[in-house]
Amino acid sequence: MRVLIVLLILVYCNGDVVKSEESVSNLQNAPNSQTGFAFEMLMAKLNSLEHHFVEKQLKNEEQMTVLSARIDHLVKTVENLSWIVQNTAETVNHLGLNRKHMQHNVTVIQRDLVQLLAGQKLLVTTHQFGEYLRQKGCNTSHISFLSDEHYTTYRSCNKVPFSQSGVYSIRPEKPFKQPFTVLCDQEYESGGWIVIQHRFDGSINFYREWAEYKDGFGNLDGEFWLGLERIHLLTASTPHELVILLEDFDGNKTVAKYDRFQIGSELHNYALTRIDGYTGTAGTL
Repeated sequence: MRVLIVLLILVYCNGDVVKSEESVSNLQNAPNSQTGFAFEMLMAKLNSLEHHFVEKQLKNEEQMTVLSARIDHLVKTVENLSWIVQNTAETVNHLGLNRKHMQHNVTVIQRDLVQLLAGQKLLVTTHQFGEYLRQKGCNTSHISFLSDEHYTTYRSCNKVPFSQSGVYSIRPEKPFKQPFTVLCDQEYESGGWIVIQHRFDGSINFYREWAEYKDGFGNLDGEFWLGLERIHLLTASTPHELVILLEDFDGNKTVAKYDRFQIGSELHNYALTRIDGYTGTAGTL
């Protein structure tokens, strides 16, 4: 821009110089008074042109200074943005590396928390037991020697003296030698139900090997399968009813209930040996 302006000015000035030379030539042929006046006019015009040229040059220099400052600012801005992009990329990579560790840690924490909650549900406190006995009109002054084992293990869920569903320890009649934990539903039809399968959110894979279906899998605080061997021992020791509760994602519910339910042993591949007395809306097995 500056070079172009200068060239234009030079051309303009050269044109004036040519004209000035012609004027000077003419003035030489004129009288002296006219020559002096013409010379003064020429000098005044040249001074005006020079002043105009200097103003233009200064203005162009100011504009160039402003543009240079803006360019410097843009360069710094681009450099800052480049640093931010690079730093962000490094941060994203770092977060990507940490994400797997965080997911693993969260999984471990969730597992430990579920185990902790399950343990808390198993521990019926002395205070709760004492409150229950006082409600029944019993004298609690002579039971301080009882340990947790004496009053947290029940024959079955229908013997649990609490109306809250949860995980409890039961020890049914023979052939059970050791107590085991089950999820007791204390709300459906007045409670007392042992939950043998709980499946509701897809968090547990139910496509398992035979051994896992025999022994059971999952977690009593989430989705689980109690295990064919336990179900066989439970139904073989005393008569049991069976209730199947189904609910879809829209909240539609249906139920199938059987008055008698029993399965055989592993020798008979845990086949159904008795299933009768159906009522409900889900259809028969």
